[in-house]
Amino acid sequence: MMRYKSSMVKLFRIALLLFVPLFFSGCMANLANSVGVDIGSSTQSYAKFVAGEYKASAQIAMKEKSKTAKLDDANLLPTLQAANSYLFAKEYRSSIELLDEAEAIIKFHHQKTISGSASDYLTGVMLNDAARDYQASISEAIMVNTYKALDYMALGEFEKVRVELNRAVDRVRRAKETYAELIGKQKEAIAQKKREQGSGAIDNTLNNQQVKGIISQNYSSLGQYAAYPEFVNPFTLYLAGLFFAIEGDYAKASSLLKEVYAMVPQNKTVESDFEMVEYALEGRAVEDRYVWVIYENGLGAAKSEFKINVPIFLASNKVIYTGIALPRMKRGMGASEAISVISDGKTLSKTSVVGDMESVVLTEFNYSYNDILTRAIFSAALKTYAQYEATRDNPYMGLAAAAFQLLTTHADTRSWNTLPKDFQVTRVKIPANNKLLLKTGVHNIEVELSKSAKHAIVYVKIPAATSKPSVTVMEF
Repeated sequence: MMRYKSSMVKLFRIALLLFVPLFFSGCMANLANSVGVDIGSSTQSYAKFVAGEYKASAQIAMKEKSKTAKLDDANLLPTLQAANSYLFAKEYRSSIELLDEAEAIIKFHHQKTISGSASDYLTGVMLNDAARDYQASISEAIMVNTYKALDYMALGEFEKVRVELNRAVDRVRRAKETYAELIGKQKEAIAQKKREQGSGAIDNTLNNQQVKGIISQNYSSLGQYAAYPEFVNPFTLYLAGLFFAIEGDYAKASSLLKEVYAMVPQNKTVESDFEMVEYALEGRAVEDRYVWVIYENGLGAAKSEFKINVPIFLASNKVIYTGIALPRMKRGMGASEAISVISDGKTLSKTSVVGDMESVVLTEFNYSYNDILTRAIFSAALKTYAQYEATRDNPYMGLAAAAFQLLTTHADTRSWNTLPKDFQVTRVKIPANNKLLLKTGVHNIEVELSKSAKHAIVYVKIPAATSKPSVTVMEF
């Protein structure tokens, strides 16, 4: 017990050394960052993105990036935002450069997490998830390679498209293994605390039925999100299958499209694409010229914070109620229902959902929520015990501990917020005049394809109903 108390006091003093100078100096910017309050300009970047001013959005996000190091691990979120914005501003080289940087940061975070000590992890837990450098979710990491593939596709660098799509598909396949590695340090830290304290108090706090009941009452919608298998993004698999089909790698395309069709059996384009590939494998040549319209529609789910009181069981068996902060998901909104593809005044087809990105994000959130909850309760238990011991030693230290706990009880509500609500697709034969009209909401988008194009993809991004669309034509 003395060893546990000593380690808690040491950990608390480390936290106070970080916190108290900020608290008493009046340096509110540093204080805000230390407790996980976003005071940056991401709101302005997001507003520009929603308006369809993609280059301006990227430029604002770039100003958020640290200039002190080539690879700054605190730079991930603005890097993702800027990279995404540059893609839709059609500055593909800039987008690729930033996505490469984002991928390097994600790799750095991964290695840092799995190689760090349990003590390092505990020091971070004494603050909160929001005070850490932003960590990409598995679904976001998959989208890094997916978007990079689209950049290279727009540039016509198809060998590099193949590389990025293979990487994205590999991330999907290894997602559960990756997540298990990343969450392993949390389990190690909890196990260490159990050894120091004895398992009773921590187990009573983390596994208490009363705590579970309080969470259930305040988050009754948890569990309704599972639309796809964990960490699987149907759009990424579809884009890979489509590209390999266009390239003539029918065996690889067949495997991917079959998997997507099993997840979205109502999508007639996926069904037709799969049949086309199967016919090609039987030796029937694909003779028609096709254009696929891919619609990246709207903006996906966002996080908000809610706080609740839960019982914390101390080593002395004393029960204290304290607050924890948790993220809550709020669904996003589509820009429009679908895109109608028109030729010579006749509607040829409409897009339909091939990948509900919002459901991908929510499914991962559902999968990881218990680990988020465990961190929140574990953090509250550490700080509550430190506060309890500090109060016994010195009332003023106890007051400082209470202030520290209050100001560091925050949920991490950050996310890559320019990802869409859903991805849609349709396929039509390229008209004889090579011209199409894409109609959706208030937008009428005229597209003209080259006569030399065998196949084409028209990629449309519209974040909100009144946003300026981004339209990229990729010809093969």
